[in-house]
Amino acid sequence: MNRFGSKSKLPILAVAILLIFATNIESLAQTTQADKQVQDSLVLTLESALEIALSENPIVKIADKEIERVKYLSRERGSGLFPKISLAGDYRRSLKKQRMIFEIPGVPAPPDGIEVGQDNAFSGGISASLPIIAPTLWATLKLNKTDLELAHESARASKLSLVNQVTKAYYSLLLAQDSYEVIKHSYENTQINARVSESKYKQGTLSEFEWIRADVQTRNAKSNLVSAESAVNMAKLQLKILIGMDMDTEISVTNKLSDYHKNIQENDLMVPKDNALKANPEVKQLEIQGQQLEQSRKINIASALPALIASINYQYMSMVNDKKTFTADHFWFPTSTLGVTLNIPLFEGGARIHKNKQIKVQKEMLEHQREQLQRNLELQVSAHVDNMKKALEKSESNKEGLRQAEKALNISQKMYEVGMATFLDVSNSELLYIQAGLAYNQSIYDYLSAKSDLEKLLGREEK
Repeated sequence: MNRFGSKSKLPILAVAILLIFATNIESLAQTTQADKQVQDSLVLTLESALEIALSENPIVKIADKEIERVKYLSRERGSGLFPKISLAGDYRRSLKKQRMIFEIPGVPAPPDGIEVGQDNAFSGGISASLPIIAPTLWATLKLNKTDLELAHESARASKLSLVNQVTKAYYSLLLAQDSYEVIKHSYENTQINARVSESKYKQGTLSEFEWIRADVQTRNAKSNLVSAESAVNMAKLQLKILIGMDMDTEISVTNKLSDYHKNIQENDLMVPKDNALKANPEVKQLEIQGQQLEQSRKINIASALPALIASINYQYMSMVNDKKTFTADHFWFPTSTLGVTLNIPLFEGGARIHKNKQIKVQKEMLEHQREQLQRNLELQVSAHVDNMKKALEKSESNKEGLRQAEKALNISQKMYEVGMATFLDVSNSELLYIQAGLAYNQSIYDYLSAKSDLEKLLGREEK
């Protein structure tokens, strides 16, 4: 009997070995396929994503072009310091010549007078002018520095906004992937539970209702898994749009939100009270706009000062009748002049006075805007810091809750397999695990998102 029994067990043992071997081969194939997909895709870190975005995103390119435009505007203004040189040519034909009457005592004058002038008049030459004293031009040139500074600050604001968007999009992708892993783990557990329920149902130890409920739960989990996968794909598309990458390029990220949880520092929550918003791009742009208004006031004042311009003119002229035009008898003679022009503004109906008053009102409005902006930004800073604190507290609690939920899920599954727990107990443990996993990931994302918004408000640039 022993020998016969031993022989009967050999086929079963062989089948089991083959099943184990086939499972390992399938698992190895899946792992190899997954590794191949990672190798074929572009692996992104937050640093590399920001680097690509700052070089490829159209917003950054537009900001750089604006700086380039302002530089050309500065050169255009500076060209007023150089001489203005021009060539000019003129032709006039007399349709009706002028007549003159000479009254000489004792000599009768022709009744129609004497016709004077030539049929044609030609002139051509070169002229140049150079400002010697130009207060308005000099004051305008001082706008170049503030205009360029404003362009740079506007570009910095665009880059800070882009960094914030890319950073949050990257964290959103991590959140989507980590949530997918939680739901995937839950789906795999429901598959195990469904197989156990089906086995028990076939053995007659479980009702058909319980088995059907386990099967329905598995199908619902599959639907949630597909939705989670769709969320991952959408997060990838959003990230690729922001960093200016082609939509057909495959990307992947290998880190997780929990990796950032390990590196959370308490000093992230420490915000300096004094001059905390000094580097904020909106605040700095208002300061520069105030400087521009002050410079505009000086330009307006300078327009009331005398201006002195030197000029030189050299030309050839000719006045000739038709029969001598462009012949050997056609005579040309040169003329030249050199002079200065002094322009002293006296009265313009009070335009400068009213313009100064306009600038004064604009400066007062700008000051009120800055005060309101300062209050709003301080409120936002406080809100972001508070959100970071709350998210940090939640992440610490949710981390322990996830560990406990996973432990409870494993215990309930083992108890269900041996008949010491009901399927309802397993379902409740499964639900608690999903809630704990999603809550943990969400708390870390909330912290990182609030931190990114805070850095944008404080004007901290990515190092």
